[in-house]
Amino acid sequence: MKTSHWLGAALICTLGGLVGPAQAQVYKCTGSNGETVYAQNPCGAGAKEVTMRPSRGAARSSAEVATQTAVFRSTDLSDAAIAERNCVSSARSSIYTPVDNRIAGYQRQLAELNRQLVAPRDTLANATYESGVRAQVASLQQSISSERQTAETSWAQAQDRCADQRRDREAAIERKYDAAGTAREARAPAPVQR
Repeated sequence: MKTSHWLGAALICTLGGLVGPAQAQVYKCTGSNGETVYAQNPCGAGAKEVTMRPSRGAARSSAEVATQTAVFRSTDLSDAAIAERNCVSSARSSIYTPVDNRIAGYQRQLAELNRQLVAPRDTLANATYESGVRAQVASLQQSISSERQTAETSWAQAQDRCADQRRDREAAIERKYDAAGTAREARAPAPVQR
């Protein structure tokens, strides 16, 4: 097939997509080598007129735009929820991992002190020794309680912070899609009143 035939066919197809509903006469012919050729003018006795359907181009219906917008909005809102879960998970890890490690250390010390309490000693020295060990046990138990309380307070604050960030993201998403919807409505043709 000649290059000019290809260019003509490509030009016709391209223009058909850009022009929209306007149609031109197009003929389907068989070339000298038996190939199919499209031309604007009849190209022989066996030429058949073909109706070319206009290309939809970039125009989308308002329903398609609304569906796409709803999908994008839903995806953005899901991303905000995922970001909140990641924030909460990260905060939990950064708060509780060091606290759990410190508490584990306190519990090891408590276990050692409890072993020392059951070890046999003479009666007089044992009473003084046990009193000191019990004071250490009470101090370690207080440290564990304090660590847990501090962690719970930090955890509650982190959850609030993550929830606030999600609310801010969701509000920004709503503003974004409300503005897009308003702009789309402004561009839409006014309804015909009868």
